[in-house]
Amino acid sequence: MRVGVKGVWPTIGMALAAAAILGVAVVPASGASTYRGNQGRTWAQVAKLPDWQGIWQLDWEHNLSLLGGMSPEEDLTPKAEAEYTSFISKQKFGEDVQPQTANCLPPGMPQIMTQPYPIEFLFNPGKVVILIEAYEQERTVYTDGRPHPEASTLAPTFQGDSIGHWDGDTLVVDTVGVLPDTGPGPHTGGGIASGVSHDVAMRIIERIREVDHDHMQITRTIIDPPVLVKPWTVTLPYVREKGDLLEYVCEEGNRDSATPNGRPGERIGGP
Repeated sequence: MRVGVKGVWPTIGMALAAAAILGVAVVPASGASTYRGNQGRTWAQVAKLPDWQGIWQLDWEHNLSLLGGMSPEEDLTPKAEAEYTSFISKQKFGEDVQPQTANCLPPGMPQIMTQPYPIEFLFNPGKVVILIEAYEQERTVYTDGRPHPEASTLAPTFQGDSIGHWDGDTLVVDTVGVLPDTGPGPHTGGGIASGVSHDVAMRIIERIREVDHDHMQITRTIIDPPVLVKPWTVTLPYVREKGDLLEYVCEEGNRDSATPNGRPGERIGGP
């Protein structure tokens, strides 16, 4: 078990149970892990990986039936359920209707992967880089066998710390160290459900695979015992896009900001 300044990563028992289901190796605190098969640690190995590099976007139009639930309200713990109920109650009085993304703070994981903007995958020796047009964010998935840093030394970030490995044609990504909810409103920061903050020890497992040349699936499991009564899994469909990522500058001309209590604000001509 990795003990941090605030909380711990999910318990070894829960992590092992999820690992057995997802085919994910639980990385010990000491030393890197090794995996069978091509892990793309040299350019020659990268050239032999399944090549689904390029630009993709969540396929809202054609595959809504595959989305399942985008929010696990039915799987919340009593504590998280109370937070959700309070959030809904405040919305009736005009509060918490604007998330802090209105002030140009980026959504954290996992919400950043389901924005209505494209993402791009770039393969490199020992890592896969995910460029995200929304809020000009970037995720680096290290596939060189390194473990996560100890929880006590890892400073939480919006996108967290991601390590991965190739399981045949599937990239398995393990993410920890995501900032808890950064403000009021739906799907803010790394919130799991509307108005519900995740625990600092939340763990996210993604299995990313190409279905065919134009379609991809990302099966995402969230493990967060203080918030979810059980790991929550959803399969998200993506479609390949043409073109390039565009510049995204949220603050430029921002006239739809949020006040500290989540009410709509307006900022013109200054921060």
